[in-house]
Amino acid sequence: MLVSLFCEIDSGGPEILTLLDHLRKTCVTFYVLSFAVNCLIKAYAACHNAQATLEKFCHLCRLGFVPTVWACNFLLKFVSQTGESDMVVTTYDQMKCFQLTLDAHSFNIVTRSLFQAKKADKAFQVWVGMIEMGVKPDAHGYSSFIIGLCDCGKYDIAYNMVSRYTVLQEITQERVPIEAMAYNMVIDGLCKEMKLEEAEKVLENMTKHGSAPDRYGYRYLIRSYCKMGNLEKAWHHVEAMVSHGIEINCHIVGYLLQCLRKLGMTSEIIVYFQKFRDLGLHFDGLLYNIGMDAYCKLGNMNEAVQLLNEMMAEGLAPDKIHYTCLINGYFLKGETENAWQVFEQMLKANIKPDVITYNILTSGYSRSDLVTKVWDLLEHMMDQGLEPNSLTYGVVIAGFCRGGNLSEAEVLFNIVEEKGIDNIEVMYSSMVCGYLCLGWTDHAYMLFLGVAKQGDMVDQFSCFKLISGLCRDGKVEGASIVCSMMLEKNVVPDVISYSKLISAYCQTGDMCSARLWFNDMVERGLSDVIAYTELMNGYCKVGRSKEACDLFEQMINFGIKPDVVAYTVLLDVHLKETLYRQWQGIAKDTRSLILRAKHKTWLSNMKDNKIEPDVAYYTELIDGQCKAAYLDEARELFDEMLAKGLAPDVYTYTALINGYCSQGDTAKAEDLLQEMMDKGLKPDVLTFSVLNKRTMRD
Repeated sequence: MLVSLFCEIDSGGPEILTLLDHLRKTCVTFYVLSFAVNCLIKAYAACHNAQATLEKFCHLCRLGFVPTVWACNFLLKFVSQTGESDMVVTTYDQMKCFQLTLDAHSFNIVTRSLFQAKKADKAFQVWVGMIEMGVKPDAHGYSSFIIGLCDCGKYDIAYNMVSRYTVLQEITQERVPIEAMAYNMVIDGLCKEMKLEEAEKVLENMTKHGSAPDRYGYRYLIRSYCKMGNLEKAWHHVEAMVSHGIEINCHIVGYLLQCLRKLGMTSEIIVYFQKFRDLGLHFDGLLYNIGMDAYCKLGNMNEAVQLLNEMMAEGLAPDKIHYTCLINGYFLKGETENAWQVFEQMLKANIKPDVITYNILTSGYSRSDLVTKVWDLLEHMMDQGLEPNSLTYGVVIAGFCRGGNLSEAEVLFNIVEEKGIDNIEVMYSSMVCGYLCLGWTDHAYMLFLGVAKQGDMVDQFSCFKLISGLCRDGKVEGASIVCSMMLEKNVVPDVISYSKLISAYCQTGDMCSARLWFNDMVERGLSDVIAYTELMNGYCKVGRSKEACDLFEQMINFGIKPDVVAYTVLLDVHLKETLYRQWQGIAKDTRSLILRAKHKTWLSNMKDNKIEPDVAYYTELIDGQCKAAYLDEARELFDEMLAKGLAPDVYTYTALINGYCSQGDTAKAEDLLQEMMDKGLKPDVLTFSVLNKRTMRD
């Protein structure tokens, strides 16, 4: 009856309005009229869509009928089921316009719809409006809102709500509880953004507000700390979790073992793998794979195989990852036959190898000089419907080159290059590194130029290695071209490559080019003590002591801590500067005083910076004292070296022998020569030259 009457509104029938008006005038309580309006709205919704129902709802409000909170929530929920968040907001705005009473559930419906549409900012505005209207959310609503923020990636706002309270401070003062799931989602979100300090504060607040931490909150923190390699913090949260009576599971163990693997702590993986296994924890396939991988890296293949058998006895089926792990382990030990047997077991178990498995096989056989086997594997791989990728060909070429089979590597390279393949840069990079591995720097450089001419570029590692090879062979212009072409491709060389290029130019005496590349490096925000030292040494060799000293000061001003090599170069600079002053006619005593003062200053600076002088530095000091004719001081430095446990080398002895010879004390020089030979040090040409000159002079 109500449905048919209410539907008359749509056709203009006056009966329902008359009945409602009569009910409003005659009913004893407001409840009866409200119940009637609620029923009418519900009935209309059953016959019409959301838009039409909203329009009739507003029509009733304009006629003076006041729907209850129940009716408002019913309509909001009915509209939200359409998935149109804009219509939900329109409905909410209309209700505010008619000054209807809303409760926390009303706002939950509106904000949930907005969160589903990823309109978190609008949802937050609605939430703030709710607080201003004096509506206070319940625990579920508060938690649902936080979860919605996290679903939209608004972790900072969620963090403020659970930790800093911002606009909701009055609510938190009333200790509105937050559900554990909301806390955990905030922790998870902050951990994903690596805001781990904030995540830890949320965990603390969780305990303060009476919500006991569970496994998930700890798990997110442990996972994140393990991911960044901070084992100490991860283990701290494991201990805290256990202290709260929460048991460790295989996921937590997996994070810890993977962290150990990331840190290269292979032996420790075995220790903790056994420790957790002895506790009776359930281990999954991932944990067994981590344990097997550790045993393989340590060369303990029997234990690795035993783990595989234990895993199968536990009812866990090994997959391609476990078998591939064993294959790689046998290749690391050079046991190619055992590797092949595991591969055959894998095939018999109907486990299909993937490209990674074949890459390990082909790499292992190519390094073992089993060329025919490699070609057979590539053919077998394609027969199985797997197309070798650029990495496959790259590892084979690299393996051939490491095994000395350059001709085979070039044959495969030419075949694939003619055929064409995606990401061919990987193969080019392997061929460049292969040439360099065999010392064919010219071939590597020509291939690099050919690839660059085609518009491609080998990878960074290959470029760095090529620069190093060219600099080592004295082909500095080629190294410079490689660096320039890298920069054209927006690939910046690393500090080591810059340093080697600068050093190579310094060795040729081309300080202009060396300085240009040094300035380019510094402008790109790259610099270290090695690059500065190389350039300082270059200036020293060409007699430009002022530029060398200026570089040392610049290094200090930029906050780069000099090492003992830098101080040794600086010492050499000032020694040569003192000799230059001798040529200008400066008195001997004055020169010696200046040099000794410099020596004391640098030793003091080195001590302040906790830098211990090494053999090279002492040798430079001794040489300086000898040339300044202070043989007693030179001998004291020599004895000081011995007292510190530093063993003088041939150059140290030669410097002191030269000092004694220059002062005519041949006997002491010969004693030093004998002492040097007694210690197993073979005098070089310079040592004998010094003695011969003195003998001829005598």
